[in-house]
Amino acid sequence: MAKNTAKLSTDNRFFRFMDEVGDWIILNMLFILTSLPLITVGMSLTALYKVALRKCRGEATYIAREYFQACKEEWKKGTLLWLLFFFTGALLVFDILYTGEWGVVFSLLMGCLMVIWIFLFSYAFPLQARFENSFRNTLKNSLLLSIKYFPYTLVIVALNMIPVICFAAGTFVTMMAVPIYCFIGIGLTVRVNCFFFGRVFKELM
Repeated sequence: MAKNTAKLSTDNRFFRFMDEVGDWIILNMLFILTSLPLITVGMSLTALYKVALRKCRGEATYIAREYFQACKEEWKKGTLLWLLFFFTGALLVFDILYTGEWGVVFSLLMGCLMVIWIFLFSYAFPLQARFENSFRNTLKNSLLLSIKYFPYTLVIVALNMIPVICFAAGTFVTMMAVPIYCFIGIGLTVRVNCFFFGRVFKELM
């Protein structure tokens, strides 16, 4: 009887694994729900990383409660970051799509600016989630860290770009990817990203 009880214990590896998966599914769902108004994406992304980083350090216990608390704490700076990235990103995309006839030099310049935008976007929200800093310093540190830890940056950017690649690949691939990202894909991406951000931030601490 003792052996059977041990197999059903919540300390069993299977139950721990399922509990872990369940937490990332919950975070995934919460992020999607709180991002639906669109203007709240920055707040939601900052809160997602704040809880995810805490979870990876073994400090998060009540996922949903901590997520909404993070939303409350980060809504202002997270929203400002999002608005900045949204409008600058839209401007860059417009320039790349509709001003290509301005010459190769201009196209290369826009391409470089877009790469910098992607690097900044990849680091800004995790930095905001982890450190209390000014708006300007968060952007400055995002650029410096993305260059200093360039190998990590390449992996993080590649993971973040998977949805864009799926969309560019056509309707079939997009339709296959949407259910995965709605269920757990975003959470898994953030989980892997947090592995790299954890190393970067540990050195900063």
